[in-house]
Amino acid sequence: MITIQNPEKYIAGLYTRLSNEKIEAGNSEVLIENEDERESGSISTQKAFLNSFCKENNIKIFDTYVDDGVSGATFDRPDFNRLIHDIERKKLNLVLVKDLSRFGRLSSKISYYLEEFFIEKGVRFIAISDDIDTGHIETSDEMVQFKSFFNEWYVRDTSRKVRNGKRIRAREGKVMTTYPTYGYKKDPKDYNHYVIDWEVAPIVQRIFELAKSGKTATQIANMMTLEKVLLPSEIVGNTHTRSDAIRRGWNRNTVNRILQNVTYLGWVSNGNTKKVNYKSKKTMVMPKENRIVVKNMHTPIIDVETFETVQAMLETRRGVRVKNYDWLLKGIIYCRECGKKMSLVPQKRPDGRTLFYFRCNTYASNPSFHLCTPHSSNLEKTTDCVLKMIKEKCKEVLDEDKFIKIAQNKEALDMKNEILISEKNILEINNKIDELYSEKFKRMFDDGDFQRIYINLKEQRAKSEERIEKLKKKIGKQESADEIKKVIRQFYNNKQITRYDLISLVDRVEITEDKKISIHYKYNLLNQEISTNLEDAV
Repeated sequence: MITIQNPEKYIAGLYTRLSNEKIEAGNSEVLIENEDERESGSISTQKAFLNSFCKENNIKIFDTYVDDGVSGATFDRPDFNRLIHDIERKKLNLVLVKDLSRFGRLSSKISYYLEEFFIEKGVRFIAISDDIDTGHIETSDEMVQFKSFFNEWYVRDTSRKVRNGKRIRAREGKVMTTYPTYGYKKDPKDYNHYVIDWEVAPIVQRIFELAKSGKTATQIANMMTLEKVLLPSEIVGNTHTRSDAIRRGWNRNTVNRILQNVTYLGWVSNGNTKKVNYKSKKTMVMPKENRIVVKNMHTPIIDVETFETVQAMLETRRGVRVKNYDWLLKGIIYCRECGKKMSLVPQKRPDGRTLFYFRCNTYASNPSFHLCTPHSSNLEKTTDCVLKMIKEKCKEVLDEDKFIKIAQNKEALDMKNEILISEKNILEINNKIDELYSEKFKRMFDDGDFQRIYINLKEQRAKSEERIEKLKKKIGKQESADEIKKVIRQFYNNKQITRYDLISLVDRVEITEDKKISIHYKYNLLNQEISTNLEDAV
């Protein structure tokens, strides 16, 4: 039975959560539908339970936080994040949940919040039905760990059942995507079945006919953009995947995805992606041989002969580039105007020589739409100019000796001694905190005195840690000066510059349309605003 002494000093945040997961067999029979949620009750039931507890104990409520339809396997939840934000702002000092599973189902995260975060923030945590209260010694750490482990086991077991259920449905050819494939709609009578979207299907057929006639994916994308054909994301509804204006036009990747999609043959392909594990939201693309493909599940838009012809034509275009060119500025040269990387384009000369030029990737994606300009510049001239600029900067630094050596060994020694003293002080404070907890558990302190002494010790420790950090940075700057100068001298004296030499000094090279080059170095002392015109430098 949880009791609250001195309730007037508490301001509570009531946290409720409910996930809406269904696990189905292939015949659409529900195997598990919110089994644990039925035990914990609806959001309204949780709210009523928590409000009743606060009323009985005369606890003031700051706010109620609701995550409806969010799994306990993640702690990245909208209202949970708002709760944490309000704790950081010191708006509340008590968190109430119906039971520990409503708070979350990952034992490592639960341990962090209950054993570290809430204690540091002076927040008491109570899971009423589980009789867990961090404000009382009666709350057993072993019991919290056991319940956390059990709750996480439930998520792991549910994840396994979900995977098995999906695998069964995949083998039966059920559509399990959130958004329909471009050219289809979800069947109103069966959400796991596709019907043709007759307004969009002709566009898909035209794309395949254009590809069959010899048009490349880039040419098709340009035609779609010029004709202002809506993007697949705008048709099927997943516009949240588009983040900037440059991506609003069609591109070759969109076209290639359509041309290689077996859904247009009337097939259903499941298992195309897979979550890393039940704790992570990250997914990985599965190889084609590991996917589950079931044929003849809906009306095809493209016939097999057309599809196979297009695949053969796409295959002939793969691997045209037989050589990946390696060049000094690879990966570090950018377009100044749009911020995208520059790529390398080979050009054959009448005399048989091959010259290489930089080109802006934004421009290259859709040249006819003028999203940027080519920024075309000769590889050899640009590289020579960049190396010349860097060597001039190195010479300037070495000649003027802008790097300051450690003036007095005594000063460095004094700082190191002060660090040792501060570290010893932190160790003593940690011992005092341990003793404080021990005395609290023996009930030699009430909550108010404990918090006052604990906060005071924490502030002392924070000051010592801050001082140590400042001293270490100061020593680090002094000791790294000679190392930085050594790197600069090595670059300046090298006759044959390697990529390793270059990236050891340079973070980024930018070039403008009018051929002005700017270099951003990895060391701040080198980053003076100097730009050089390529035509003047070479």
